[in-house]
Amino acid sequence: MYKNPPLLFIIVLLFHFQSQAQLCEGNLGDPLVEIDFGSGSGRGDALGEAITAFTYSSSGELDEGEYTIANTTSGLKANAWHVTNDHTGNNNGYMMVINSAVLASEGVFYTKTVNGLCANTTYEFSAWLINIMNPSVGTDQYHPDVTFRISNTSGTILGTYNTGDISQTSSGTWLQYGFYFTLDNDTEVIITMLNSAPSAHPGNDIALDDIAFRPCGPTITNTIDNEFTSNLSVCEDENINATFETTVSSGYIDPQYQWQYSNDYGTTWTDIPGETSLVFNFTDTSISGIFLYRITVANGININTTSCRIVSDNFNIEIIPTPETLTGNSEQFFCTTQNPTINDIEVSATAVWYDSVTDGNLLASTTNLINNTTYYAAQATSNGCESDVRLAVLIYIVAPTLSIHNIDTIVCNTLNDASEIINLTDYETEITTCNDCVFSYFLSENDAQIFNEVNEISDPSNYNHSIENVIVYARIDSSDHCYQIAQITIQLSDTPLIPISDFIGFCEDDNYTIIDAGSDFDSYLWSTGETSQLISISNENIGDYWVTVTEDHATYTCASTKYFEAIPSNKAIIDDIIIKDWSYDDNTVTVILSNTSLGDYEYSLDNITYQDNNTFTALITGEYIVYIRDKNGCGVTEKIVYLLNYPKYFTPNGDGYHDNWFINYSETEPNMIIKIFDRYGKILRILDTETSWDGTYNGQEMPTSDYWFSIIRENGKTYTGHFTLKR
Repeated sequence: MYKNPPLLFIIVLLFHFQSQAQLCEGNLGDPLVEIDFGSGSGRGDALGEAITAFTYSSSGELDEGEYTIANTTSGLKANAWHVTNDHTGNNNGYMMVINSAVLASEGVFYTKTVNGLCANTTYEFSAWLINIMNPSVGTDQYHPDVTFRISNTSGTILGTYNTGDISQTSSGTWLQYGFYFTLDNDTEVIITMLNSAPSAHPGNDIALDDIAFRPCGPTITNTIDNEFTSNLSVCEDENINATFETTVSSGYIDPQYQWQYSNDYGTTWTDIPGETSLVFNFTDTSISGIFLYRITVANGININTTSCRIVSDNFNIEIIPTPETLTGNSEQFFCTTQNPTINDIEVSATAVWYDSVTDGNLLASTTNLINNTTYYAAQATSNGCESDVRLAVLIYIVAPTLSIHNIDTIVCNTLNDASEIINLTDYETEITTCNDCVFSYFLSENDAQIFNEVNEISDPSNYNHSIENVIVYARIDSSDHCYQIAQITIQLSDTPLIPISDFIGFCEDDNYTIIDAGSDFDSYLWSTGETSQLISISNENIGDYWVTVTEDHATYTCASTKYFEAIPSNKAIIDDIIIKDWSYDDNTVTVILSNTSLGDYEYSLDNITYQDNNTFTALITGEYIVYIRDKNGCGVTEKIVYLLNYPKYFTPNGDGYHDNWFINYSETEPNMIIKIFDRYGKILRILDTETSWDGTYNGQEMPTSDYWFSIIRENGKTYTGHFTLKR
C-alpha cells in the first residue's frame, strides 16, 4: 500500500530543487509579504536604514551607492539607463532603483524580517529584478550578481540563492528570481538581498519590485463533476448539486483541508465551517453574482494558521440573475399570407416559448402559429437562464379581405436604352381599391414578404426600371392586419427612332430643303401642322421645329418626338493655315476658318478619312492637300500646304549624292531669304529659293565642320539652325 513520504525526505528533495534555483513547482499560499513599494506621482519615501544600507536620494540623478523609490527611471542616470516603469503595472507604481556599489555590509541593498511563520513548512521567496543599463550607450563589462539569503534571528543561514550575472538586454526586461526552503522550528526569518558585482564599476545597476514571501506545497488539481475545469455558470435559484473536487499530490505527512469562499473577487476569503475534506458540494444559488471558491491545504495543525496554508486555483462561479418578465401585446394578429411562426411574435427581449404557463413543452422558433391559441414566453439569457414568470400571448390569424390584382403592362422605352423612369404608384388603383393601404415596392418576393427595408425601392414615383428586373413586387399592408403581394410585370417596348439630326443645315445656294422623318410610321405630326412623312422648309424659315411620329401595336401605341433646328450653312472659307514644321515627323497643320463659315465642318488630308479636329499632328515633311467638308453637304474646300525641312548634313564630293545644301520645298515661298554662316558668324553664302550651297567660299572648299543658317520666311518669321559639312 502506498504511503506518504516522511517530512525529512521532503526537506531533502526541496533543497535539491533549491540548488537548481527553482521556484515553487507546487501550489502557493497567500503572500505573507507582498511588497510593490506603493505608487505616487513623485518619488516615494525612504525605506530606512533597517531595510537598506544604501543612501536615499529624493531628487536628481543617482550616484554610486544611492537608491530612490520612483515610478520611472527617466532622469535618474541620463541616457545610460533604460527608461522603464515598475513591474507591477499600477498607474504611477513605484519600484526601488539602485545605483549599485559594494558597501561595507557586502552590498546588501534590501533586508526584511518576516514573522508569524509556521514550523515544518516550506516557503517560496521571490522578487522581480531588471538590469537597467542601456547597452547602446553604456558598458556591458559588469553585470548585477544578486544573492537572496534567508537567515534565522540567530544569524544562521537557512538557504541562499544566487542569480548569477543578470545580463543587459536591448530594451530592458523584468525577470523573476527566487527559491524555496523549509523551516524546522523557526517562526521568524530575515530575508536579505545583496549585489556582489564589483564596486563603482558601470554596468551593475538594478531595479527591484514585487517582493513576495509565500507558503509552498504540493500540487492541487481542480475538477467540477469529474471535469477538469474550474468555471461554472448557473441560474439564480437553479436546483444544482455540483461537486467541487481537488486532488493534492504527495508531500504532507498529515494533510489537512479547509474550503473558503470570496464574494469580493478574491480580496478577502472566509472559511466555510465544516468543509474540511477534498470535496465540496455546491448547492446554494439563491444570490446572483460572481463567487470564488478554493481549498486551502496545510500539514497537520498548521491548517489553523493562514500563513501556513497553500491554496488551490479559484473555482469561478457565476450565478446569473433571473431575467425580468417579458413585455409585449397580450393579443397579436397575423395573416394567413404570412405563414406566421413563433419567431414572428413580438416581445421586448430574447424569449423562449412554451405551450403552457408552467412547465409544458419547449417550442422551436419555427413552430407554425395556430389561430386562437395562447403561447407563453420567458425571457432567456445567452446562458439559458429564464424569467420566473411567462408572458401569455393570444394569437389570432385572419384571412385578407382585399381583392388584389397583378399588373401586366408594356411601357414604351423613350430612349431605347433598356431602361425607363416609371411611376409605380400609378398602378395602385389597378392593384386594389383601398383608401388606407400602405404600398411598398421591392425587386424580390422574399424582400417584400419580410419587409426588408434595406432593399425597398426608396422612390417608387421615380423608379428606374430596366429589362434586368422585369417584375416589381408591391406589398400592400391593410387595416385587416394582413399584407398581400402583387406582381407588377413591366415589359419595355422600343419607341420609333426619327432619323433627323439636331441641326439641319441650309446651303446658301439652295432655296429650300426637304426634311424626312422616316418611313413605316403610323402617323406624323410636324410643328408646321403637316402630317406627311416629308416636309419642305425654305431658307427664309430657319429656326426651331419638331415632329412626332407613332407606331401602333395591338394594345398600345409608342410615340417619339424629335426637336431640331434649321440653320444656314455654306462651303468653308479658310482664313489661315498655321504650320509648325522643321522636323522630320513631328510637324503640325492647323486650319483656321473665317467667321463667314456658317456650317458644321470636318477635316481630312486624303479626302477619305475625316476628323472633327481642325489640327493634324505627327506629320512628316512634304506636300499636303487640306480638305474641309461641310457636314450639311454644302461642299468641300481644298488648299495645298508644304511642310519645310533642311538636310542635317551634306557631302560635296562630286559623287552626285548630297553634293549641295538647300531647304526642301523652299520654292513654295519665292521670297524666302537664306543666310549661311561659319562658327564665327561670318556670312559664307546668301541663297534664294532657286539656289543651293556647294560647300565653297570664294572658290575655296570649306573644311568639315558644323555651319549655321538663318531663314526669313515670307510671313516674316525667322528660323535658325545648323548642319554638318562632311568631306
